[in-house]
Amino acid sequence: MAIAPSKLGDFVAYQWRSDEYLARCLRAAGLVRPDVPDADLFGVFQKVLDEHEALDDPSFNSPEERVRVFLAPFLTDKGTRWAVPLDSLRLPDEEEPGSPK
Repeated sequence: MAIAPSKLGDFVAYQWRSDEYLARCLRAAGLVRPDVPDADLFGVFQKVLDEHEALDDPSFNSPEERVRVFLAPFLTDKGTRWAVPLDSLRLPDEEEPGSPK
C-alpha cells in the first residue's frame, strides 16, 4: 500500500541533502521541537533509510514520506499539521527559511 503524500514529505524530499542539513531545515521551518537533540533526528533518518532498504517492494513508499511517521513524536504543532497525508497539501505556502517554493 502506498503512503499518501504530505507537505512534510515534500519538504523533506526538497531538503534532504544530508542529515545535518535536513535537521537544520526542519528546525528553521519550525517543524520539529527545539528541545529534540540532533542525535535523535539523525536516528530517525537512519531508521527510515534502514527500513526502506528492507522493504520487498519500496516502489510504493519513499523515505521522504516514511520519515513523517517516525518524526511524529518530535514534531511541533505546525509539523504535525504538515504531516497529515493529502490534507496538508492544501495548507498555504509560507515564506520561511527552508520552505520549498
